[in-house]
Amino acid sequence: MKIRKILVFAALVVTGALGINAQEANPMMQPLPIDPAIRTGKLANGLTYYVRHNGYPEKRVNFYIAQRVGSIQEEENQRGLAHFLEHMCFNGTKNFPGNGVIDYTRSLGVQFGGDLNAYTSIDQTVYNINNVPTDRGIAALDSCLLILKDWSNSLTLDPKEIDQERGVIHEEWRMRTSASSRMFERNLEKLYPGSKYGKRYPIGLMSVIDNFKPKALRDYYEKWYHPTNQAIIVVGDIDVDRTEAKIKEMFSDIKNPENPAPIVDEQVPDNAEPIIIVDKDKEEQMNSVELMFKYDSTPEDQKGYLPYLIEDFVTDMASAMLNARLQEEAQKADAPFVSAYGYAGNYIFAKTKDAFTFNATPKDGQTEATLAALTREAMRAAKFGFTATEYERAKANYMSALEKKYTNRDKINNDVFGRACASNYLEKEPLLSIEQTYQIMQQLTPMLPVDVVNEAMKQLISLSDSNVVIYNTTTEKEGMVYSTEASLKKAYDDARAEKIEAYVDNVKQEPLIAEQPKAGKIVSEKENAKFGYKELTLSNGARVLLKKTNLKEGEVLFSGSSKGGKSLYDAKERVNLDLFNDVISYSGLGNFSSTELQKVLAGKNANVNLSLANLHEYVSGSCTPKDMETMFQMNYLYFTNIKKDEQAFNSLINQYRAALKNKSLSAESALQDSVTYTLHAHDARQISLEEKDLDNANYDRILQIAKERTANAADFTFTIVGNFDETLVRQYIETYIASLPSVKKGKKFVHENFNKISKYATGTVDNTFHRKMETPKSNIYMFWYNNTVPFTLDNSIKADAAGQVLDMVYLKTIREEQSAAYSANAGGFANLGNDVPFNAIYGYCPVKPEKKDIAIQIMREELQKLGSTIDADMLNKTKDLMVKRYEDGLKTNGYWMNVIQTWDENGVDINTDYEKLVNALTPASVAKYVKDNFIGKNSVSVIMLPQE
Repeated sequence: MKIRKILVFAALVVTGALGINAQEANPMMQPLPIDPAIRTGKLANGLTYYVRHNGYPEKRVNFYIAQRVGSIQEEENQRGLAHFLEHMCFNGTKNFPGNGVIDYTRSLGVQFGGDLNAYTSIDQTVYNINNVPTDRGIAALDSCLLILKDWSNSLTLDPKEIDQERGVIHEEWRMRTSASSRMFERNLEKLYPGSKYGKRYPIGLMSVIDNFKPKALRDYYEKWYHPTNQAIIVVGDIDVDRTEAKIKEMFSDIKNPENPAPIVDEQVPDNAEPIIIVDKDKEEQMNSVELMFKYDSTPEDQKGYLPYLIEDFVTDMASAMLNARLQEEAQKADAPFVSAYGYAGNYIFAKTKDAFTFNATPKDGQTEATLAALTREAMRAAKFGFTATEYERAKANYMSALEKKYTNRDKINNDVFGRACASNYLEKEPLLSIEQTYQIMQQLTPMLPVDVVNEAMKQLISLSDSNVVIYNTTTEKEGMVYSTEASLKKAYDDARAEKIEAYVDNVKQEPLIAEQPKAGKIVSEKENAKFGYKELTLSNGARVLLKKTNLKEGEVLFSGSSKGGKSLYDAKERVNLDLFNDVISYSGLGNFSSTELQKVLAGKNANVNLSLANLHEYVSGSCTPKDMETMFQMNYLYFTNIKKDEQAFNSLINQYRAALKNKSLSAESALQDSVTYTLHAHDARQISLEEKDLDNANYDRILQIAKERTANAADFTFTIVGNFDETLVRQYIETYIASLPSVKKGKKFVHENFNKISKYATGTVDNTFHRKMETPKSNIYMFWYNNTVPFTLDNSIKADAAGQVLDMVYLKTIREEQSAAYSANAGGFANLGNDVPFNAIYGYCPVKPEKKDIAIQIMREELQKLGSTIDADMLNKTKDLMVKRYEDGLKTNGYWMNVIQTWDENGVDINTDYEKLVNALTPASVAKYVKDNFIGKNSVSVIMLPQE
């Protein structure tokens, strides 16, 4: 891009930060530094490795193997085999035959589908084994490296396993197929004319998946999976020297093919005239239009230098400012679209071509007008650029987010570093540390004027027809009037030819709170030694629970709750109650409209929301320590001055209308509604919103409900957990919480309202229905529950354990043995704080229609078996995972927030005995819990089948 020439001076400015002598070398050609904590190298056979010590979370390690190949490397008879091969890595290796990889990692507390996972894309495949505990010894860590080595060159690719996996892959394709994916796949070659990208969608062709010979899969594996295309990445609480030595020891003897095939980047040809695509589908619910301006991506060999870092910043700024304009435009009454956004990035999934992409949801009959509006905003940005005030806000938000990362730099999860290493290997993305990035950007950002971004926009947005792509998808429905290629081309041409005026940025320059409230007092205080927090009582009757931690230096969590919520309102208020949370979040605060509020909060890392749940009203938020006062001020305004914003409200309702208008076309929506209605015995409160309901939405009534629920601060208990200055936080509490309004007799939470909220079907209920679908799918939901047994931590643990064991059983029987589904899931839980206790086990399976009866039988029979027999090995692996998750939770502020609130409101300690109770679990005790609570009790099954 030409922008690199414009930014040479910026590189000179930061040479000091980079340690470069500008007189000795051209700073533009000096490589960016690499995180000094990362040990990287390349073995003689070409294999690359990255090793990094990271102490957060403690005693945890992540392992990755990244392959520089994907579906783009497939031959025509291999379409889909790159992804198929990914599956086979979990179906037998030299040292871990059969399901050995899954079984072994489970013994470490690593769950398949979560911490043990992989993905295949167009040009890369990455496998991960995450959150491996170090307290299992060096042998466990070495075994994970051995799994990576097996994945790299020692898959068994047993023909029997391959044949079993065909059905799993086919069901993954079926499960993920939707209206949008069908249209995308059939238009891919039009989006990529003359390029292999148009013929290598990673899921592939089912005709290939169902019929390929095992040799075709092995050919792909042996041709592309070898050290010169692979990187091993290990990040976590490890000895770096030992890990590096072990990688060298284990991986150095792997051989490459005699004449390895080179990785050749696939090009995306330019298009002189706009590519315009219009498509429709009977199950598509939303109308969508995309406008893309293609441009050349930065060559990989230039990404390691300062100009690329500058380009990345500039395109981030352009995207942020354009999105702010589009969001503001969407709130205008005459806006042709419901919502819109734009971003700079890959042209769909091409590695060699980027695009500035705009995406919008048009209002009915306004597709052409929407395209014209997108074109207009693109041209406005390209011709006039952005204003200085817009840029200052965008920079402030960028630096605020970067500062938050920097402040929390010792609490960065292993996966962040692991994925960064993978991106460096696969895409040559820079590998700076957060300290290096922060140092460079602190010096660089002030030296980049808005003119630089404005000049960049002229390079990003084409002012001619070249490299323009327009993609419109919509609902196929009787009576619909569709756009055409000609009508879209005319709308684009006309908008481009318009005389466009520069954007005017209206900014309100005043403080968030015009007049400081009269402060109250902290009138009493006591210590809770059990969980290490202080309980403050304020002069207005409100309570505050304070727990100071150093778990995350740049984080303070905030929550306030009062009993009542939706339970205090009749079912006739359902629409307003259902819309409440979104409507309030779209409203303004104080003297600021929703749009003005976003502007005044620029650069602040603080947020607060007011919401209603069934039995509570909540205020919840978070901030960095330096923005704590802003968070307290926002909370104060939610109690005292929510600003009515008709434009924002109408914009939100338009979004709901667009989402709900064609809801009935979606089989998935029908299924979810059926599950809710059946489980809740068709309770009036559980009816989901329909488009016609929006006519009954009453903004004034919603604001009135908000006032009612926040009228009495004395009913609220606020909990603050994190790294705060205690002197400051006490000052803010007295100023912004103790000053909140309170009354002696508020409308209290009453038990008579319980039945208005929680109603469940009793006995055995089966709802099986058929539905016509473009892609035939069968889906099964099953619930077993007991709403009479009081909550205990022991029951909660047993429900969780039983659900996890059942999940393993379903995976083994339904997916692996029967090849009937891509996923078959189960879980268990016990609720606390509801108006009725609720112990439950559930199962979910999107199944191959021809095998639905087998899956239904397995799901029901295995639950029955669980009431008498629990597999001891599965239970032990579940216990390991539960303890590991508990240990991880102890290191987060969110965990302690939940512990404190549960203890304060319900008197239940969900922390102290957790590990002891998990370790005490036995197959007999879990089986008894299942038998006593679920066998012969309430059960609901909802099964959706394709119409014949």
